[in-house]
Amino acid sequence: MNTCRQLDKLRARVPAVRFPLLLGILLLAACGSDDVVRVRGNDVAGTIVADRGQKIDVKLGNVGPATWASPPSISFPVLEYLGVDVVPPYNPGGPTQLFHFRAVASGEAVVTFQRMLGDSLVATMQDTVLVR
Repeated sequence: MNTCRQLDKLRARVPAVRFPLLLGILLLAACGSDDVVRVRGNDVAGTIVADRGQKIDVKLGNVGPATWASPPSISFPVLEYLGVDVVPPYNPGGPTQLFHFRAVASGEAVVTFQRMLGDSLVATMQDTVLVR
């Protein structure tokens, strides 16, 4: 069936106010070609799932002068650590850090991030990553 006909059928079933929103979501899902799993550290609820070969970006915020240590520890070599960037907006309360990984093998790993102030451990955060 042709795409325009499918959209016309969808438009007939979805109220006019919601159709542009639904169309935008569908286009984003269909056109998302960067193939990156993006996770904010505060939003992680459970396991991060990625396919082998996919990139994973984990964004962690800071408060005060402490920063997340690099590289984080990875319990099992299903992930390759690619690096970390400080990302804008630059906040005087502490930098936001974006950690980059690539899923290289099937399996499960726990990634442990440690927030450090000099030589002192301030906080620890762990994410479980399942690579399919």
